[in-house]
Amino acid sequence: MGISRRMWLFALVAGFAIGGLGSVRADDTRTITVSAIGGNKAIEALLPEFEQKTGIHVSMQILGYPQLRQRSMAAFVSGTVDSDVYWEDIIWLGEWAQNGYVRPLDDLIKRDFTQADIDDFLPGAWNAQSKWDGKTWTMPFGAYYFLNYYRTDLFEKGDLDAPVTLDDVDKDAAALNKPALRQFGIAMPYQRGTAICSWFLATFAGAGGHMLKDPPNDLTPTLDSPLALDVLKHYIAWMKWAPPSVASYHWDDQTVAMQTGRLAMSPSFSINGTEFAKPDQSAISGKVGYTVMPREEASDPPVIPFGGWGVGIAAKTPKVEDSWTFIKWVTSAEVQKTLAKSSGTPVRYSALQDPELQKLYPWLKLVLEAEKTGEVYPNYRPRYPFYPQVEEELGKQLNLAALGQVKPEDALKSANEAIKAIIVKAGYKLPSAP
Repeated sequence: MGISRRMWLFALVAGFAIGGLGSVRADDTRTITVSAIGGNKAIEALLPEFEQKTGIHVSMQILGYPQLRQRSMAAFVSGTVDSDVYWEDIIWLGEWAQNGYVRPLDDLIKRDFTQADIDDFLPGAWNAQSKWDGKTWTMPFGAYYFLNYYRTDLFEKGDLDAPVTLDDVDKDAAALNKPALRQFGIAMPYQRGTAICSWFLATFAGAGGHMLKDPPNDLTPTLDSPLALDVLKHYIAWMKWAPPSVASYHWDDQTVAMQTGRLAMSPSFSINGTEFAKPDQSAISGKVGYTVMPREEASDPPVIPFGGWGVGIAAKTPKVEDSWTFIKWVTSAEVQKTLAKSSGTPVRYSALQDPELQKLYPWLKLVLEAEKTGEVYPNYRPRYPFYPQVEEELGKQLNLAALGQVKPEDALKSANEAIKAIIVKAGYKLPSAP
C-alpha cells in the first residue's frame, strides 16, 4: 500500500491511544467544536497530542455553568448546531434525551467497546450520567461526590471530632466561628437558583431525604415533610457562623472562602474539594479532612449524593464519527488518569485506584468503597425532564427563606405544591392527583 514504516507506527500508536480507532489519516480540514464547562481547561493542554494522532482539530469553548446551559438550550430549541460535542450535567439527562437534543450512543458503544472497558467505568457514573429510558445518551466524564470537607488543624486544636449529625455541624460551626480572626464555622451557597437548590438537596439527601417519594412508582415530592423542614432550618441557621456576604454565595464563592483559609467546614462536591488540596493553590493544603454529609441521627446509614458530567454528541451534527473519536479519547483510562491529577474526579475504577491520585486526594478511597457498597445516591436531584423547572422554583423559595422573606415551612410548602403542578404538567401522574 506504499505506507512507510514510520507512518505505520504512527497509525498504530494513534489507534492504541484512542481505544480501538485504527489508523486515522491526518486532515487539517477536519474540525469539531466542543462546548465544555469551566474547570476543564486541563483538556486543552492535551489537545495537540490528540490532534496530531487523529488529524481532528478541536475548537474548545469553555463556558461558565449558566452560559453553557443557556447557549446549549438556545441552539437546541432553534434547531441549529453550534457545537458537535456537548458537556451535559447529570440533571439535564432526561430533558436532553426526551427532546432528542443529543443522539443515543449505544450503536457506537457496541461497535467499539469491550465489556471489560465498560466495566472499568464506575456504575454510579455509567448508570446515572449516561442511561435514560433504556438508552445511553452520553459517556460519563466526571464523577462528583458530595462530602463534608473540614479543617483538620482547627478541629484538632478545638478538640473536636468530625461531625456526624446535623446537630454536630451546628455545635462545631459555633465553636470554630471567630469572625475577629476572619475564621468562620461553615458556609454554604445561598444564591437563588442552581446553587442553593443543589446544596440544600445534597444536605437533605445526606440526612436521609428523597425529593421524590418512590420514583418511578411515585413521583410525589416530599419537601413538605418534617425532615425537609428540619434540614432547611439547619441550613439557614448555618448563616450565623458564615462570612457576612454568605447570602449571595455561589458555590464558587464557597470554594474560594475555604481555599483561602476562612472556613472550618465546606460541604461540597469532590471537584471543589480538589481545589482545597492543591499545594500551589490552597492555603489549607495538607489540612483538609473529609467525611460524609451529616445525618439526622448518628445511627442513620451514610449517604453520598452524586453528580457529575457526561459528554454527548449533538443530534443534528453531521460529524458523528469525529465527535465520537474525541469522546472515546477524553473518557479513556489514560486521559482520565491524567486529567484526574488536576480535577480529582475520574469516572474509571482504574483511575480511582491509582496510588498517586489517592495520595493527592485521599477521599478517593472513601468514594471507591462507597461505589462498591451502594452508598452513592445519584437521584438526590431527580434527572427527569422536568427537573430544570423544579430547580428554578425550589431555588427561588429556598433563597427567600434564607433571606428571611418567608418562613422555612411556607417556602417548602409553596415549593412542594408548585413542583406537583410541574410534574403533572409534564405528563406524569401523581397518586394524589386527579
